Amino acid sequence: MDWSRIKTIFILTFLVLDLFLAIQYYQKKSNYQIDVIAESTIEDQLKANDITYVALPKESLKETYIVGNSKIFTDKTITKQKGQDIDIYKDVLQSRLKDVVKLPETNRIFFLENFVKEYVWNGNSYRFCKRDVSTKTFYFCQSYKDRLIYNIDSSVVEIKYNDNDEIVSYRQRYIEDLKDMVDKKDVQEVLPAIKAIENLYVKDELKPDDRVTKVDFGYYTLIPLSTGVKVIAPAWHLVVNEERDYFVNAIEGQVNKIE
Repeated sequence: MDWSRIKTIFILTFLVLDLFLAIQYYQKKSNYQIDVIAESTIEDQLKANDITYVALPKESLKETYIVGNSKIFTDKTITKQKGQDIDIYKDVLQSRLKDVVKLPETNRIFFLENFVKEYVWNGNSYRFCKRDVSTKTFYFCQSYKDRLIYNIDSSVVEIKYNDNDEIVSYRQRYIEDLKDMVDKKDVQEVLPAIKAIENLYVKDELKPDDRVTKVDFGYYTLIPLSTGVKVIAPAWHLVVNEERDYFVNAIEGQVNKIE
């Protein structure tokens, strides 16, 4: 047996292996440095334009699209809803209170949370998400995994009040049978909050001296698969200057501006 030849082959093999591992290491290191530079660049660009933002979540999140069905309300749904005149239009429940409910001067959100639990079917599934003074409407969004679903046209309670600050009616929509589209082991890491802000900047939705005043993670955008079946994406909810609302798809990065 030619031990000298075998020894040479082993040496060459290990040299090739070392070279391969070295190349892999430097590629990963370069990719990491590129990512750091890209992040630093967007932060520098924002700073140069005096664009600021609130403290961003630091933890990495793993999420997936969720799917559910529009609930079709029936007479059975409203058997326990007392003190109301209720009309049902398939997936919309319209209620008019027989006796108006006066809003308090303070702690209104806390008061309304209890109102929703008492008056609205499955009211524990909703949380306050916004108020529209121009239409005298409080919005309570449905939640999933303790995160808000911001689709107010499909899963919300709209509470109407009058000029005397009295609740007079509400409208309800609900998505039932909500679940993740993929198994827990197949969920993927979502875009970080700074990337969502970068997407706004790239789309020219951030101007000099703007401030991102709110950064929240929830669900938004709705894709109908068939009658009543809906797919909803995890999304970053960004508010600019406390007046402009945006939702950035946390998986694919699309920007939705709410007019």
